[in-house]
Amino acid sequence: MKLSILILAAGNSSRLGQPKQLIEFEGQTLIERITETALLFSDDILIVLGGNFELIIPKLERFNNTISTLFNPDWQQGMGTSISIGVEKLAEKADLILILLSDQPFISKVLLQNMMQTFTKSPNHIVSCVYNQQLGVPMIFDKSMFPQLIKLNGEKGAKSFLHLYKNSISVVDFPEGIIDVDTPEDLEKLRKHWF
Repeated sequence: MKLSILILAAGNSSRLGQPKQLIEFEGQTLIERITETALLFSDDILIVLGGNFELIIPKLERFNNTISTLFNPDWQQGMGTSISIGVEKLAEKADLILILLSDQPFISKVLLQNMMQTFTKSPNHIVSCVYNQQLGVPMIFDKSMFPQLIKLNGEKGAKSFLHLYKNSISVVDFPEGIIDVDTPEDLEKLRKHWF
């Protein structure tokens, strides 16, 4: 089965006041960190960019032969638009799409291996992480779900339709998934607890 990976990195970090994709964590920017982790699992990686595009692209130049980037002209409308154009671009050659966010610093090789094993062992169409008692990304979708993902728009991400498929979802615990970087307070917490 062909796994493609979609990394969502289009937000402009308005609440944070600086591009979160470029925050340094353990010696790397968050965008470099998630890209390196993704490359352990696939040679078909698409990063959707939007806000701060011109600042982020230079950090991805070292990956140029191994990844693709796509500018989302509608990035200000929300995550749904990035998922839609990303899945549409990957759908033709992918059997599965793994969706990752660039602002979750604790996505690891072990977590993604666990997700892939769960998908392989399950008859379900979706594998979702669960944290804070809610489904969330990273998520894996099989080909049967691509049309739903392509229909997304605006602020609504994939979680907006998961309730329709609750019997087709396998879950993987990811307690650190709750830690993302959206505000200066989030960044301060990350630095206090992990540095």
